[in-house]
This record gives sequence, structure tokens and C-alpha cells, in this order.
Amino acid sequence: MIQLRFTLALGVLVGTAAIAQEPAPPPPHGGGDFLYMHARMGAQKLVKGAPYSAQAVSQFTQTLADGSHIQRSTTSSVARDSEGRSRREESIGAIGALAGSTASPKAVFIHDPVAGSSYMLDPASKTAHVSQPRNYTLDSATPGASERQPRTAHARSEANLKTEELGTETMDGLTVQGTRITKTIAAGQIGNEHALQVVTERWYSPDLQTTVMSTTTDPRTGVSAYKLTSISRAEPDASLFQVPADYKVTQGGGHSRARQ
Repeated sequence: MIQLRFTLALGVLVGTAAIAQEPAPPPPHGGGDFLYMHARMGAQKLVKGAPYSAQAVSQFTQTLADGSHIQRSTTSSVARDSEGRSRREESIGAIGALAGSTASPKAVFIHDPVAGSSYMLDPASKTAHVSQPRNYTLDSATPGASERQPRTAHARSEANLKTEELGTETMDGLTVQGTRITKTIAAGQIGNEHALQVVTERWYSPDLQTTVMSTTTDPRTGVSAYKLTSISRAEPDASLFQVPADYKVTQGGGHSRARQ
């Protein structure tokens, strides 16, 4: 059963892990707009010369009709070296629809742009699933969005977005810039009686070129929060971005390359 869940997680996540230079929080159940907003604001680009390691804390809170709450949280270890290689280690049991199980196998995601490969490591079976990441042509204003949505849907979504600058703050010793994006879902668009607003606040570090904290509030699903803590600017150990010698390497989750 654990191996099946790991395989399911591989199919869902290896594509994201393959392209994301910025660690992404686990998606809440049904959080389509959370995924869209994070993809729009995320830094899907190669980042060199800005190494770091940190703990990434992700939390999802949903309020039920009776006033009670469902809350899920997970802490992941993340790192990036000076060449842009990235690593994320977390519990599969805490990811998306797989959350809630008592069995929580660990998984490690490594993206190596130097080698042109991404890996999902299964420590339990000592297996490394390798894939070839998709190369995106990014729009600097809306990273990744043009590759993720049909053109008409993308234009319609952009028309319903409002962006506000929140100024600068200091978090964990880093200067961060705040942005609030509000997406309005018009009345009747999804069967809703009144207009709905999905609000994402993001605090971004220009030095690290990554999000330090973000919060998305969606009246349909709840509040999704993400924060980097215990940030170190030192160069991570090179072994973190390598497949251990005693692992079996298999092909899995491959993606064709998009045009340059």
C-alpha cells in the first residue's frame, strides 16, 4: 500500500518537482486556484549564485459549516546550491489528497538543471525515479501561467486579478517584498450566488529569488499558508543533490521538452 501511494505521488508531483526552482507548498484538497495563484507568483527559473537551505512549513486550515476546523501541516527540508540545483525532502502522507494516512513514507525531490534531470528518491526501497524536466518559455510578468492555461482562459483569469504592492519587510534576516493578488470569481461563474474572492499574499526575497512566506485564503477551501524558517545562506553539502550510490535508478514520470 505504501509503495502504491508513493507511485501515485510520483505521477502527481514529479513534473512539478522537475521544473520548480522555488519550493512549492503541498496543494490543499480541491485547491485549484491556490495552485494557479502560486504558479503565477512562483519563480520557475534557474537561479544561480544564491545558495540556501531552510525548513519549509506548509499549513492548510479549512473551516466546516459547524464551526469546527480541519488542519493539516507539514515541515519539509529544502535546499538550493550555487548552480541552481534544488532539493526538497518531505512526507508523502502530507501531500494533497494523500494526507491523513497514518503511513507517511518519505520522499526526496532533486532537480539538477546542470545534468538536465530530476529525481524522486524513495528511501524505503532505495529507488530513484528519474525524469527529464519540461523546459518552459516563461513570461516575466506571469511565470509559467501561459504554459499552464489555454490562451482564452488565461486572458479571462488575468482580467479578474487585482495586484497590490505591500512594501518591504524583514523576515528571518532577509528583506522581502510583499504583493497581494486578489482573484474575483463573478457570481454565477461556478454556480456561486455571490462573487467570491481568492486572496494571496506573497513575501518574496530578491536576494534569494524565492518566496519566503505566502498565504492564500479561498472561501471554498480554506487558508493555505507557506513559510521558510531557519534560513541559512551557506552553500549546502554537494551530496544533497546527488543520487546515493546504493540506489537503483529507474525511468519514471518523464515529460517531453517544450520548444525553446
